[in-house]
Amino acid sequence: MKTSYAIKWREPDGQAYVGRLELGPRALHLVGDGANSTGAVDRQIRYEELRGLRIGHDADERVDGRRSLVIERSQGVYHLTSTVLEAGILHELVDRLSELSLAAPRRATVIVPLKEGALERVRELAAQGPPFDPSETALTRHQLLLTPAEAIFIFETADEHGLETLLGDIDLWAAASAWHELIAGPPRLAEVAYSWERPAPVPLPAVALGL
Repeated sequence: MKTSYAIKWREPDGQAYVGRLELGPRALHLVGDGANSTGAVDRQIRYEELRGLRIGHDADERVDGRRSLVIERSQGVYHLTSTVLEAGILHELVDRLSELSLAAPRRATVIVPLKEGALERVRELAAQGPPFDPSETALTRHQLLLTPAEAIFIFETADEHGLETLLGDIDLWAAASAWHELIAGPPRLAEVAYSWERPAPVPLPAVALGL
C-alpha cells in the first residue's frame, strides 16, 4: 500500500488545504498549503488520537462535492478527499489507519545511553530482573537489549491506555534508581520505521477417517 497521497482536506475550523497525506510509523501527517493563501502547514495526528474513521457521504461531509475520509479526533473532525482517492482507496485507508491506531501505541522502545565501562554492571542488574514486578503492571512483554554503549528497553501492553499509564508511572522509574550512575544522557524513544510479523498458523480441523 502507498504511504503518501495527494489530497485536499478541510480542518475543524472550515479552512481548506491542498497537499498530501503521509502515513508514518506512529502518526499521519497532513502537509500542504492553504487554499486561500493562508500559508504552509504540517499537521501531525498520532494514531492513538484517532477517535473514529469512516467514509463521509452526506453533503456537509463532502469536499468539493466528493466523498471524504472522515477523521475524528478530540480537537475536531477532518475531511480528506482527492480526485485519486476513489472508493476502494478510501476503504483501504480506513482499514490501514484503523490497524495503525490499534498497533502503534501498544509498544515503546526506549534507548538509554550508557557511560563508558558500565556494561558489566548493567549486565549484573539485568540478571536480577527489572526493579519492579512486571506481573503487577499492564505489560504483556518486556525486554532489555544491550549494546556496548546502550540499554534498549522494550515495553509492550495490550492497549494504548496501558502503555500510557506505564510510561507515566513515576514509581516505576523511581524504582530504577540503581541505574542512575550508569546512564550517560537522557533516554530517547525509538521510532518504528518497518515492521513485519508472521501470521499465526490456523489450526486445521480434525478429520475423522471413518474407520
